[in-house]
Amino acid sequence: MAELASGNLHVGLGGLALMDPEGNIIHVGRCNGEGILGMRGFGRYSDNELYFVSGFYMGACLDGVIGRMDSLGHVSTIRRYTYNDCGGLFADLEVTWDKSVITWGMQQAFIAMKADSTLDHVWSKRFNHVGSFQFIRELPGGDLLAGINMDTAGAVVARLDPEGNFLWCKSYIRPRGLVSDCLIDSDSSFIITGFTDTIMYNTGQWPLDFHPKMFLMKLDGSGNTQWCRGYDSSYLWDIQSMPKIAKSMDNKLVILGTIGTQYASRPFLMKTDLNGDTLWTRTAGVGYYYYSTTNLLVAGNGAIYCNGDVSNNSYTFHGGFLFKSDSLGNLPCSQAQYTPVVLSDLFPTDSSFTLYSIDGAVELPVSSTDDDVDPYITYDGCTITSVIPLRPLRSFKVRPNPNTGRFTVEFADPLMAESYYSVYDPLGKLLLQRPLPPGATLQEVDLSRYGKGTYVIKFTGPDGVCHERVVLE
Repeated sequence: MAELASGNLHVGLGGLALMDPEGNIIHVGRCNGEGILGMRGFGRYSDNELYFVSGFYMGACLDGVIGRMDSLGHVSTIRRYTYNDCGGLFADLEVTWDKSVITWGMQQAFIAMKADSTLDHVWSKRFNHVGSFQFIRELPGGDLLAGINMDTAGAVVARLDPEGNFLWCKSYIRPRGLVSDCLIDSDSSFIITGFTDTIMYNTGQWPLDFHPKMFLMKLDGSGNTQWCRGYDSSYLWDIQSMPKIAKSMDNKLVILGTIGTQYASRPFLMKTDLNGDTLWTRTAGVGYYYYSTTNLLVAGNGAIYCNGDVSNNSYTFHGGFLFKSDSLGNLPCSQAQYTPVVLSDLFPTDSSFTLYSIDGAVELPVSSTDDDVDPYITYDGCTITSVIPLRPLRSFKVRPNPNTGRFTVEFADPLMAESYYSVYDPLGKLLLQRPLPPGATLQEVDLSRYGKGTYVIKFTGPDGVCHERVVLE
């Protein structure tokens, strides 16, 4: 999730979704191709271009994919990377100062890789341990800070040089701690978040005393612990929804997690000062639903966005959610409430150890296409039960496309009352909006005054919405 200069958002939603600040979808584009899996993470190359990571599945082999696309989902470059015995699906990415991409594997794909701005392979490393990277962030001086979860080693934090070589590697909160995210203050100041316990490597039942704490830990540039605070509650933290951390506009810390019981869970927001002391907590959502949080974003105006998945406990409903709160974490939901946490000091002992890697990966070409995703049904995230199964607006065709700015839209069926169309530029800025006459099957559109480029034309009617990219040459 990322905020554009216009205030619009890029959100992962089965593809790259361009949304306005109130969560209304302008366009969703995605990368398709034989063997290509869903997109996992995005990073900004420029205001109108983004890197993405994904996976490639062929037979029993799963490899990583890096690509670059514009804001409307048009893919310009895409590459596949493999080891001899398969690489593994990429989970997320970091864009460095020189527009290179650093990415890492998800689940138990214990790999990390760097590609340059043309997506040529620079270095890659694979580790023969049960574990995986959770994040890799570039430090102001060019070094890398990595978070790793490994069986028996607990929460691991490491510092690497720009070529991926370890400068130091330390284990904390052994044997079952987890790291999940970090906030970089400087080359010599990092704040790490995660959980004190996990059942990730346990194939049996949860222990009766399983009650992990969420933690914040501050490290210096050498990995020495400055302080560590634990956060407990009468509810359980959902360790499948790893906490995220961001800096607020007033230079405090905002943490996102998921908290609940075996019957339901909810998004949890917390704000602390720079020493980890709690300033406020908030939860929101609908009772007896399961929420799983994914991303956290503090916008330029101080608003806080979080998103993820939600389902009811019978799994007859499943969808995504996007919540926007004010700078104090308040949501319009009537269920939003204060959830107390118990703060305690933790005293993790760091232990240095060495990780050895197998270097090298093979870069392969991969073919892809891009398309527009069918419109999503939107609903009030505070009530959910008000979801109405709307049908998408009847299909239409733009002829010709590409064009010089003048084109015809043909509708498969006559338009119903209260229909209109909107035109957006590649960054989601609304350029014009016009009503459509009921009963029409054709509509002439003139965009020639806007110049060459790719635009989105979006049709809205009583049945729903649909959209398509239009290319002006």
